[in-house]
Amino acid sequence: MLNKPNMLYNRFVMLVEEHHQEITERFMNDLLHNPETPAYRNLDRNDIYEHSDRVYRDLSKWITRDFPKTKIQERYKKLGRDRFNQGIPFSQVQKALVLQKRHLWLFVMDKLYSDLTSYKEAIDLNNRVVLYFDRATFYMLEGHEERLHKGL
Repeated sequence: MLNKPNMLYNRFVMLVEEHHQEITERFMNDLLHNPETPAYRNLDRNDIYEHSDRVYRDLSKWITRDFPKTKIQERYKKLGRDRFNQGIPFSQVQKALVLQKRHLWLFVMDKLYSDLTSYKEAIDLNNRVVLYFDRATFYMLEGHEERLHKGL
């Protein structure tokens, strides 16, 4: 948990840690059936699941400030290179992260909808989650581009 008391952050982390498998399953169902991400259907479902589940577990560490930016950079650059090697188009790689973030928020907002926490805490939490996914997207696409330019 966080060093400073922040009930919303703590509830968010607990929800993600306790329900990461359920969130991952919802995301996987969408990813593998979404008309905008058909290339993912050619990948090993277990590999996609493991990566996706790890994203949610890592995110809770990021929220508690126990996951450095360099880890995001390392992990997502590798993911970008891997997805390039697997033949996943750039647009579908980015769409997968959008879907992953969307399913996280749908789940969390459903569970925390009636929570009467402060507006500032909610904005801070949102900004922290968005920053994680923005960095993940940037580094993943950087890794994808590294493979693209290596082939030229």
